[in-house]
Amino acid sequence: MKIEGPYNHLTLINRETILVGLKTGLTQTEIATRIGCSRSTVSREINRNGGWQNYSAATAQANYQQARLNSHRSRILSNSETRDRIVNYIVHNHWSPEQISARLAHEHDALHISYTTIYRGIQLDNLGVKKNHGARGFARKLRHHGKTRKVKGTVNETRGKLNNAPSIHDRPASANHRTRFGDWEGDTVHGKRGHSALITLVDRKSRYLLSERVTKVDSERVKQGMIDLFLTLSPERVRSITPDRGTEFSQYKEIGEVLNAKMFFPDPHAPQQRGTNENTNGLLREYFPKHTYLDNIYDQQIAFFVEQLNNRPRKVLGWRTPSEVFWNKKLHLV
Repeated sequence: MKIEGPYNHLTLINRETILVGLKTGLTQTEIATRIGCSRSTVSREINRNGGWQNYSAATAQANYQQARLNSHRSRILSNSETRDRIVNYIVHNHWSPEQISARLAHEHDALHISYTTIYRGIQLDNLGVKKNHGARGFARKLRHHGKTRKVKGTVNETRGKLNNAPSIHDRPASANHRTRFGDWEGDTVHGKRGHSALITLVDRKSRYLLSERVTKVDSERVKQGMIDLFLTLSPERVRSITPDRGTEFSQYKEIGEVLNAKMFFPDPHAPQQRGTNENTNGLLREYFPKHTYLDNIYDQQIAFFVEQLNNRPRKVLGWRTPSEVFWNKKLHLV
C-alpha cells in the first residue's frame, strides 16, 4: 500500500483502525501499512492520545478537531470592539464598507479590514446586532437599494424653459476639468410637495457641499439662500455656478452680479452635466427620503447631516473627505 506524506491528516476511520490494531496486538509498522501512513505518524498519534493502554479513537478525534479550531485565525469581526467601531461608521457616519476599509488604510490605522469582510459580516450575522425576524438588518443601512431612475421623456416635462440663459458649453475649461476650487453646481432637494426644500451647492473639485433650507421653492427665496451660503466663503472660492434649469433659478443674473460669479445652465434633460450635484443629492436622500416633511427638521439637524457628508471619505478623492480637500484640513478617525 502506498505510504502518504507526513502531513496527511488522520480520519476517524484511521483512528478506529489504530484502536483495533492495538487491541489485536499489531505492531506500529503493521498498523501504519493498513492505514497508509508512516510508522512515526502512528507513534505520535498513540502517544498524544493515551498511549498503548488507554488510546481512544473518539477522544483522539475530538482532540484533533479542537486543535484544528484553535489553529485557525479568529475572525476580525469576532472582536466586539472592532465590530462596534464598524457598526458606528455605518449607522452614525453613513459610510459604505468600501469607504470604511479604504479610509482606515488611508489613515494607516491599526485596524486592517477589507470591505468584503464587512459585507460578509453583515450577511453572516448582521455584525452581531440583533434584528427582528425577517428584517434585513444592516443591509438596509447601506448606500444602494437598487432603485431605478425615471427615464426622461416618459412624463410631461416642464423644465428647460430658461431661454437664452448662458450655456454650460461656454463654461471655462478649468471648471470642466476640475482644476480649481470655486466652480459649483446647484439644485433644490424637495421634501413634501409645496413645503420646504433644501438648496444644494457642490464644489466640483472637492465635492464640498453647502446647503440651506428655504420655506418655499421660488426664485426670490432661492436667490437669497444661494447668496447667503456663498457669502460665507471668500470670493475666490465662488467663480462659477451651474444650477439646474428649474425656474427657481430664474434670477441667475442678480445672483451672478451680487457674487461676481458666472452662471451657466446645462442642456434640457441632461442631469449628467451636473453629475456631481446629482450624486450629492442622492446622498442627501439617505437622510431626507422623498416626501419628507422638511418643515419639521431643525436647521441644526440639516447642518449636522451636511457636515457628515463633507466628512465622508470619497473614492474619487483618494479616500480623502470633501472638507479635507476644500479646506486642506486633516480629519482623524476615532
